[in-house]
Amino acid sequence: MKHLVTLFRIKSTLLSLLITFGAVTAKAQSYWDKIPALTSECYADKDDFGKKIQALKSEIKDRLEKSKQATEEKVSRMTAEERMAIATRYQNMKPDEIVKQQSEMMAMTQAQTEFQQSSSEFETSFNELESEFRSAFGKRLGAIESEYRKLPDGEGTPQWAIKKGEELMASYNKEYEAICHEYFTSSDAKFKTWLKDFNKFLHEKEIPFNKKMIKMQYAQYGISADESAADLMAVERYLEKCAAIFGLRRPYPQG
Repeated sequence: MKHLVTLFRIKSTLLSLLITFGAVTAKAQSYWDKIPALTSECYADKDDFGKKIQALKSEIKDRLEKSKQATEEKVSRMTAEERMAIATRYQNMKPDEIVKQQSEMMAMTQAQTEFQQSSSEFETSFNELESEFRSAFGKRLGAIESEYRKLPDGEGTPQWAIKKGEELMASYNKEYEAICHEYFTSSDAKFKTWLKDFNKFLHEKEIPFNKKMIKMQYAQYGISADESAADLMAVERYLEKCAAIFGLRRPYPQG
């Protein structure tokens, strides 16, 4: 009974994936080539990197949504006899076929657990890096901001205060750009290094895992597997991190 419960849970997950992924006819790999090169600008208003990322995300989301709808329509057109055949397929299996399928399902469950753990570790490392950046930002720029706020302001501001304010803003921008270089724009910037590792994870772990899930589910429904959606989902996830990372930049210099 325990094996049956686990089997049905996995089947439910796979069905969800089938509907989510759908049949994507475009060559998904080309979307990796469409990802814009990581920007070298410290100020968001000086480039259109964010707009390019959002445009590509929208394109992928639209394609996946359309393929999802197409698959849902295909499933909805299944006859009662076809649905019953799928529902009773397990009961009609021979003992050796049941053992084989259970083994495959258990292996997939293990693969899913390992994948989710690795994915969670990347999310944790990203959150830690973002917190490190925000901490550095606050510590290294906070003192300059505090000193600037102490200056006289408004109508009749003395010339010395204006000059001091300009000097502080110049120092602020210089320090910010040093932080930007360290975290965003240098060849070994911390977020760039994280993205490189994340890209590798997506290609070596996430895409192969999703392809296995798609292939297994399509086989159960007698449909030829189209695994290209696994790439599109990974590209979408990569783009989300690019948007989050480079969205941390200041829009323009201060002063």
